Amino acid sequence: MNHHIPLDVNAPLRLDYAKGFPLRVIRREEGFWFVAAEIAAAMKQEVEALLPMLEQPAGRLLLLAGEDEPVLCLSEGELDEIVRRVKKPGARRLRRWWQEETRPALLHEGGVASTVESLHLALALAAEAAQQVSRAVMAAVLRGPGPWQHSRWVVALDYERHNKQRWPHGKLIGLSSSVATLEGLAELIAEPGRMPVNNGDLVKLAAACHLRLAERMGRIAG
Repeated sequence: MNHHIPLDVNAPLRLDYAKGFPLRVIRREEGFWFVAAEIAAAMKQEVEALLPMLEQPAGRLLLLAGEDEPVLCLSEGELDEIVRRVKKPGARRLRRWWQEETRPALLHEGGVASTVESLHLALALAAEAAQQVSRAVMAAVLRGPGPWQHSRWVVALDYERHNKQRWPHGKLIGLSSSVATLEGLAELIAEPGRMPVNNGDLVKLAAACHLRLAERMGRIAG
C-alpha cells in the first residue's frame, strides 16, 4: 500500500449512488479518486478482497475534508480494473453509474463545487425517467400485441426541490402525432408545409377555438 500522504486537504463531492448510499468522489489534477471502503460496500465486497486485484502498491492515502485521519482511496484506473474483474451485478451497476452517468456530467460542467446541486438533480430525474419508461413498456407489452409496437412515449417529470418529490408521468402517442405548446402549435399550423394537416383537421380546430372564444366572451359580457 502506498502511504504517501499529500499535504493538501481534499474536498470530496458527496453523491448518492443509491438511496441512502453516498459515494465520495475526489477530483485532483491527476484524475478522479474514490474512497476504497465505499466502493467495496457498493459492490457488497470487502476492501481486503479487492486490493489483491490491483497492481501493488494499491490505492493512496488521502486526507479528506471532515476526516481526522487519511483515508485509503482508489484511482479511476483502479476502479475500472476492479469493476472489470468483479463478475457480479453490483460491479456492473457501479460501472454504469460512473462511466455512463456521473463522469460525463462532471466533465461537462468542468468543476466540482459548482455542480453539486445540478448533478444531484440531473441524476435523480434521469433515474425517475428510466423507471417510468421501464414501467410503461412492461405494462404495454404485458397487455399483448397492440399499438405500443409502432408508437412513441412522452415522459414528463415534475420536481419539487424542497420536498424532494419527483412525479413521473408517461403517455403513449402515435407515430403521426406531434407534441407542442399552444403557442408552438399555432406557429406550426401558420407556416406552410411545416405541419401536415388536412382541411378537415383545420376546420375542426378552428371550430373548437371559435366555440371556446365565444364561451369566454359570453362570460365576460355577463
